[in-house]
Formats: sequence, C-alpha cells, structure tokens
Amino acid sequence: MNILVIAPHHDDEVIGCGGTLIKHYKKGDKIWVAYIAAGWSGVPKIKSKKRAIEIREEEARNSAKILGINKVVFLREDDRNYSLNKGTLEKLIKIIREFKPRLIYAPHPNETDFEHRMAYQMAKEAFWISQSSYFPNLGKLFDDPKSLYLYEVWTPISNPAIREDITEVIDKKILALKEYRSQLNDANLVDAVYGLNLYRGSMFVNSKKFAEAFQVEKA
Repeated sequence: MNILVIAPHHDDEVIGCGGTLIKHYKKGDKIWVAYIAAGWSGVPKIKSKKRAIEIREEEARNSAKILGINKVVFLREDDRNYSLNKGTLEKLIKIIREFKPRLIYAPHPNETDFEHRMAYQMAKEAFWISQSSYFPNLGKLFDDPKSLYLYEVWTPISNPAIREDITEVIDKKILALKEYRSQLNDANLVDAVYGLNLYRGSMFVNSKKFAEAFQVEKA
C-alpha cells in the first residue's frame, strides 16, 4: 500500500504519525512525505535563509531513513506566508496522482498553528480534486478509494476515531525525532511527544502503552 504524509513543517511527520509510519514500513508499505513550508523560520539563529532551509531538509532526510520513508518532497512555500493557493494545491494533486496513495496523513483541522490548519485545507482539497476530472494536466485521474487520516501535533484531537499502538516502535520514533537537532534546541520535543503518546496509549488500555491518535476525514 502506498502512504502519503502531508507535513506543514519538517518534524510534523514524526510527531504526528512517526510510529505509525514505522509500522507501515515494517509491513512493506511505500511511504512518501511532502513538506509544505521551506522551514527557514525554524532556525532563527541562522541568518541565511538558504542555509537554514538546507539544515531543515538534511534533518528531514536523516529522520526519513529511520522511519523507513522512501521519498521526501520539499514544496518550499515561504514560511509564515503561505496560503491555500493554486500553485501548491496543484503540486499536491500531481503528487497524489503520480504516487496513488491509498492512505493520506495530514494535520487535523483544529490545530492552533495557522500553517497546520492551512496544510489540512490543502490536503483536503487535493484529496478530493485528485479523484475528480479537474486539472487533467496534472496527471491521470486517481479514483481508487482512499482514506484521509488526520494527526495531532501541537493540539490534541478532542475525540480521536483511531488509536494506533506504537509501543514496540516508540524508541525508534524518538530516534527519528532526535535527528531534528535544530528544533530540539528551543523546545523539549522528546518529552512532549513521549508524554502525548504515553497518554494516548495508557488511556486506551489499562497499562503502560504508547499510541498515536487520528481523526478520519473520509474512509
């Protein structure tokens, strides 16, 4: 099965669904990740935007190797300045029609971060347009049934439809997260992710388990 992750920023794929992606990889699924933002604003101490983007993308590639991701695609929308625009939407549609994923992961719509909410809107639009007759120049119509699973990053999902047990792969997920060294300097992401996944798992079963939670937009 082909799996596509739409990530607003470099590291959201690990935080939101990294453990689940490792499980997909172990089952033999093929995984692509499309990062929307260029990422330079996440390294404010680096004055050169070009160098900051290079750092973020290198970290993403290193993390992807641990998660088992087959391909990373960088859309490089300008940080804190992107919107639901035709250009980015067309890029996502083209990716979906080329890769033909049966399952797409994206942020849930109630994330507090504006760019996360915008990524959801773009994912939702690309999801249905890729199955329509619109934009025939962007590839062959992909009308096989797919699902859109929505993950949590900074804002917990209020009523998740799915909890994926990642207990056996939590350590590997944390290793993948630690590749984002530029992000760990300003935030304790390791404990935050560990705590969120422990909360999700332990509330699901009466024992020390780790889980990732998802909404389902369409199945």
